[in-house]
Amino acid sequence: MSDQQTDDQGLSPTLVRASAGTGKTYQLTARFLKLLFQGVPPETVLATTFTRKAAGEILNRILHTLATAASESRPEALEEIRKQVGLATLPSTCCLQLTEKLLLNIHRLRVSTLDSLFTQLAKSFPYELKLPATWRLSDEIEEVWLRERAVGLMITQLDRAEIATLMSMLGKGEIRRSVAGELIQVIETAYSKQRSCSSKVWSHIKAPKKPDDSKIRDAIDEFRSAQPKQKRLREKLEKFAEILESDDADALLNETLIAKYRESVLRGEPLTYYRSEFPPGLDEAFETLYEVAKNRHLSLLQMQNEGTGQLLQAYESHIRESKEELRVLSFEDISVRLSELFRDSSAEQLLNRMDGVVDHLLLDEFQDTSPTQWQVLYPFALRTTQTDCVQSDQANRQETGVSRSFFCVGDTKQAIYGWRGGVAEIFDTVAQQLKNIDELKQDKSYRSSPVLMDFVSRVFKNLTRHSLADDAKRNDLSDKSMYEARALIQFAERFPIHLSAKESLRGYVQFSTAPLPEEADQLARRTATFQKAAGVARELLSQDPSLSIGILTRTNRAVAELIYLLETAGLEVSQEGGNPLTDSAAVEMVLSALMMAEHPGDRRWEFHLTGGPLSKIEGFNANWVRRHVDEYGLPETIEMLASHLAPCCDERETLRLKQLAYLAIDYDLHTSPRLRDFVRLVREKRVDRPRPAPVRVMTVHQAKGLEFDAVIVVELDGDLARQSVDCVPQIESLMQPPIGLTRYTGKDRWHFLSRDWQKAFGKQAADSFTESLCMWYVAITRAKQGLYMIVTPSKKSDYTAKNFGSLLFHALDVKNDPTVPDTTLLETGDPNWFDQTRASRRISELPEVGGVARKPTRFAK
Repeated sequence: MSDQQTDDQGLSPTLVRASAGTGKTYQLTARFLKLLFQGVPPETVLATTFTRKAAGEILNRILHTLATAASESRPEALEEIRKQVGLATLPSTCCLQLTEKLLLNIHRLRVSTLDSLFTQLAKSFPYELKLPATWRLSDEIEEVWLRERAVGLMITQLDRAEIATLMSMLGKGEIRRSVAGELIQVIETAYSKQRSCSSKVWSHIKAPKKPDDSKIRDAIDEFRSAQPKQKRLREKLEKFAEILESDDADALLNETLIAKYRESVLRGEPLTYYRSEFPPGLDEAFETLYEVAKNRHLSLLQMQNEGTGQLLQAYESHIRESKEELRVLSFEDISVRLSELFRDSSAEQLLNRMDGVVDHLLLDEFQDTSPTQWQVLYPFALRTTQTDCVQSDQANRQETGVSRSFFCVGDTKQAIYGWRGGVAEIFDTVAQQLKNIDELKQDKSYRSSPVLMDFVSRVFKNLTRHSLADDAKRNDLSDKSMYEARALIQFAERFPIHLSAKESLRGYVQFSTAPLPEEADQLARRTATFQKAAGVARELLSQDPSLSIGILTRTNRAVAELIYLLETAGLEVSQEGGNPLTDSAAVEMVLSALMMAEHPGDRRWEFHLTGGPLSKIEGFNANWVRRHVDEYGLPETIEMLASHLAPCCDERETLRLKQLAYLAIDYDLHTSPRLRDFVRLVREKRVDRPRPAPVRVMTVHQAKGLEFDAVIVVELDGDLARQSVDCVPQIESLMQPPIGLTRYTGKDRWHFLSRDWQKAFGKQAADSFTESLCMWYVAITRAKQGLYMIVTPSKKSDYTAKNFGSLLFHALDVKNDPTVPDTTLLETGDPNWFDQTRASRRISELPEVGGVARKPTRFAK
């Protein structure tokens, strides 16, 4: 194959910044095929991505591309693969030989998710990772049960006084009603971030010393001796004197004048209250007042951090003990242990001990990689890019034409998984961490029409037209809006102009308000938006029933509401990843029977079953269900109940009952014997129907990687900056764990923090804001031809709300009134774009005559 080989320059270490729809999978597939055509052994190539679906798509693309190119009846496929891999004289026989080779050795193709890769690595180092014998992976439902079990054990081992002390520390002096609920919430928000950190990570924030008594007495005297003319000022000063005198520092924490005082000092301006200046000579008194408030706030935060550290340390002990006892581990457990191993050991020695060597690394969707994952992948990437390693492998170079290679593709504009650990900055630092990286940019879409790409560019290049951008001029490290404004400006400045490769493809964009009933509350406004979305979907399907339509939301709650509205309107609809089986009335009856057996004293479940098919079973009651579960097992009991319901069910309900039985069989292998845990699994786990519906409703996160003929976007009115209840890390290096952690504190109290911590809080705010912009970018780039965005009417004509609907309004320089209900604010393109789609389908459905497709009629054109 030497006459078809490309040189090493064509396979140099490469980082591709690929915008939405520009062919990330195409490029990764091309790289994989180039390696195979150069004779590289398939087992030395590792391609990773984040989902099984994406991994399957890559593998299918590789095999399908080769198979079609090998067919003598598909000369255009051969020409396409020649362009794809850069081999102008590639013969079809070569494609056929490679196809046969791969199919006979399909197990040697290493295309996997990161989770799958890490699981394989864990099996290579069981002793170093201290893994229990015959361990297995847990799923999300089992992890919830294990977490609750560990928390329950913690509570039972603490006496009442210890629990009260811990809850007081976690709640900054306040004790909440639900002990288990509070502990679980803290664990869910903080445990993952501190797992690889030192034990002192929660002790970085220290409360400053409180002003001594003499300073406080002087401040009291100064407040009372000052006699401003304004009554409001005199009352405020007296209030401050009383607070200091009674040592009620908590009363200062919600006092807006405290933050205003710090702002006036930074700006060198006099302190005012209701536009009136305080009399001179009170600077020291106000400084003492501020220090008292600062001491109190940071003391409470320090106590909360210490309580969090103690809780997580105890939880780590209990959860580890539980998992070792049951011999289960989560993907996160494996990732953390692997990152620690690769960070603290000789990576080269570890790589040499693996079952198979990795000479060629291909990374997909790299913008969603977490620091923990990158710490594991980095040694692989370093090995495939180091010059000395590549030059030393002369034998391999002579045999295959290329020794080692690195390929990474991603898009920081689509980094929407920060909430689960993804850090887009890692993608930006790859070129600095690895040597001789070539960077390529792809901004031409092979998915969307020119109308849509022009719209996307207009929106994101003009984000700074919104008044939010004005806050970037501020110079206060404790000002959250400053960080968000700078993030907005940076996103707009870095955003590339998007183009479309499908110049003749029609497109249409509509930005409109929803109808609004008179005196509508928030719920009615929300429902009106969803009803309009349902109407748009119904109208599109009436024009062309074969259209694929995606309705995208921000929250799971909206998904459930929209599905109900669409099904009520008679439309066939599904949720991405399927719906929970509780969308079936028959399944709900089975679950009620199980809950009746679990809680015989709760008559709700019995009431639900009264008069139904199950109530007609002889002797049917809670004891009957419990006895059958104990004697025959859960799967057999469910099958028995389903057999009594099936005669009353239609095809859809019968299918859901069958899927419930399969779910019970899988669950029967788990460790939890409680029926209520199975019921919760059924209520939470999504199960696909065999055929997807033409209308699919999902969150934007679930839509990642998908495309639709038309996309309808709702919930554009939500705040761009989500309220954080997370903990905040202080990070020196992305390749190292955080050096400090603290619980979150509201933006109005950032001024109490040190400059380093203000920057840490500000960075988290900027990252969260940027992630929101990325989310909406993902949303509007799922559409191929039709894009419909619906907002509730604005309450003010200037529409300066802090949401994406407002950003759209100003970026597009809309002139229409946003307060008017059920009106089109902006539209561009061809509203009858679906006529072209309909005609294209007619052409593709024409039968072949003698192996040649019939030419379309004039009408089809």
